[in-house]
Amino acid sequence: MNQNTNLNQNLEIKLNFKTIIILVLFIIGIYFLIPKLIDAQEAAKLIFKVNKFYLAVAVFFEFISYVGAAWLLGIILSRLGYRVSFWDRFKIGSIAAFAIHFFPVGSFGEGAIDYYFLRKRKVEAGSILLMLILRIIITYIAFFSLFLVALILVPTLQEVSISAKLLIITIFLLVFGGFIYLVYLYEHKEKFRKVWQKFLVPTNFFLRKFKQPILKPERSTEIFEDIYAGLGLFGQKKRTFVLAVLAGLVYWLGDIFCLFFVFLSFNYVIRFGGLLLGYNVSALAGMASFIPGGLGVTEGTLALILTGLGTPSTVALMSILVFRFFSFWVWIPVGLYSFFSLRKGNK
Repeated sequence: MNQNTNLNQNLEIKLNFKTIIILVLFIIGIYFLIPKLIDAQEAAKLIFKVNKFYLAVAVFFEFISYVGAAWLLGIILSRLGYRVSFWDRFKIGSIAAFAIHFFPVGSFGEGAIDYYFLRKRKVEAGSILLMLILRIIITYIAFFSLFLVALILVPTLQEVSISAKLLIITIFLLVFGGFIYLVYLYEHKEKFRKVWQKFLVPTNFFLRKFKQPILKPERSTEIFEDIYAGLGLFGQKKRTFVLAVLAGLVYWLGDIFCLFFVFLSFNYVIRFGGLLLGYNVSALAGMASFIPGGLGVTEGTLALILTGLGTPSTVALMSILVFRFFSFWVWIPVGLYSFFSLRKGNK
């Protein structure tokens, strides 16, 4: 009992004010940098002629993205035998935008918050860990499904050079091969276990870096069995698995259509194949950077790809900045409200 109390006290994460200062400096830097990157007069014309209806539609689709996240969380918890209200799940999901910026160790802070509030709703610790892992797996199955669609549409993009198309086809084959390999591992449990054990050393390395207890072999085996059993829960219920992936697709597509309608609000119709390719590659770059939210990396990569595909630079940069405002910054106060609202409810 005391151990659980101490754990919950440790999860009362304090705000990281250094991060706040960094974000403020970043905003100031962007403010001074924008005029050097785009034509100020052209940008002003775009702002004054912006279609407010399409901007509202963009915000709506960003909201739909969070609905997808709440739906996915509900499907996983329901399959594990728990019921949490949609509104609570939506609030927990919205906290991610707040936690990833202001709490220690980025997405680990998000996971700690999920753990804290779900434990308050009587979800067992082991089930929460399994939920976090299943959510990652299903979310990225949905993401790579969209990525494969983007790669299939690449040949329709005339601006892409032959060498770039060959590179993208290679990436397509690698991603598809990786997916087949994962299915193969699941069907051969002992080989899957050996691969899992190989990741124990690098996992413990990162845990030491974050001053967390390392995973001992027996604990690693327990986690592996939990993950394998969890995957089996969805493998046995094909309909539930399809619904979960569909919820993951809603999460990603809500974000993508938000960007699409931001472009439309500036009276620019962007081809969906190029948009999907730019979004997926920039999202991968942001994930690989390990910067919370891929701040700076995502925007820069997306701008390079879209301008390379023929999008006017001013339209691309303005659209990306507005999109990131809707998908990245707007949800910070929403997440902050959700955080204190859920804490108040716990009391």
